[in-house]
Amino acid sequence: MELSRLGRSSGKKSGRRRIQSPLRRYFQPRLPGIACEISRQHFSVVRLDQRRSRQVDGFAVENIPQGLVEPSLTEPIVRSVEELAKVIKATLIKAGAGTNRISLAIPDACARVAIHSFETLPSKREEKTELLKWKLKKTIPYDIDDSHLSFVEQKTEAGKTYVITANIHGEVLAQLEQIFESLGIHVGFVTLSSFAAYELLVRQHQDEIRKSVLFMRVRASNISSLIVQQEVVVFYRHTDYNFESPMDLMVNWSADPYEEIHPCLMYYQDKLGAAGVDTIHLSFPRDFTEAELSSLTERTGASVSNFDASRMVQWNRTVPSNLVHHILAPALGLALGKF
Repeated sequence: MELSRLGRSSGKKSGRRRIQSPLRRYFQPRLPGIACEISRQHFSVVRLDQRRSRQVDGFAVENIPQGLVEPSLTEPIVRSVEELAKVIKATLIKAGAGTNRISLAIPDACARVAIHSFETLPSKREEKTELLKWKLKKTIPYDIDDSHLSFVEQKTEAGKTYVITANIHGEVLAQLEQIFESLGIHVGFVTLSSFAAYELLVRQHQDEIRKSVLFMRVRASNISSLIVQQEVVVFYRHTDYNFESPMDLMVNWSADPYEEIHPCLMYYQDKLGAAGVDTIHLSFPRDFTEAELSSLTERTGASVSNFDASRMVQWNRTVPSNLVHHILAPALGLALGKF
């Protein structure tokens, strides 16, 4: 899935510094085998074996000091470029990832994601871009000409087109560029964390996404949900929370995950006229028990299972815990490189 094209300039030059090459040249035909993710809590790195693309040759997860990264739609997300650069450098060394080129996943809360449906679209990309900017300009809290627009077209079997848009403020990208430039690293590709993790779902459950599936990814500070119908993403939802740790999240949220699942299913059924989803995959800091999954299956009318983020790879040395698997999911998806 190509919804990760966040680095293309979409408009006029302003007084702000123009985004230069590392993040403007967002896409290369072959992605590097080293992928990273910046989140509010962690910086994580995955390095794949150059000869065996599904073997993890090295990985590392480093905690990010509280308040150092605060995802935002409207302003730079890092409090101290120098401090985060130190964390990134230490994590790359720990993973044995000496490199000058990476792929990068960034927090979903840094971008405004929307899904638009069309019966027809203009044929030229420039005209499509102008149409989408016109639809988006009243929904974002900044001047769209100071932002970067990425979009992916998806056509259904019935001929309808769903377009996913991701719009990000230029200053957010400029700051990320500055951090990696200071380390001599070129960011070859940028995406949102949920869509990087979604890559793993695509690879693991190809038969299911040809039907309908809800993919829910839960972290200590946010929950993101995607519904895929016949290989087309038709629903996206992201919600931020203020839990400081996975344990806080488990205590406050997981008592009844149905409370988060239910609104997604209702929107899918009521707004999109669908009967329901066939399967639900929960990517969570801990695995739900068979009894919990059975209860959710009964209440949702769908087959509910734990999502195994490490199923598509082999580990060269140490096999990480389930929690680390969960944290590494976006970096794993990016490193596998289907995007």
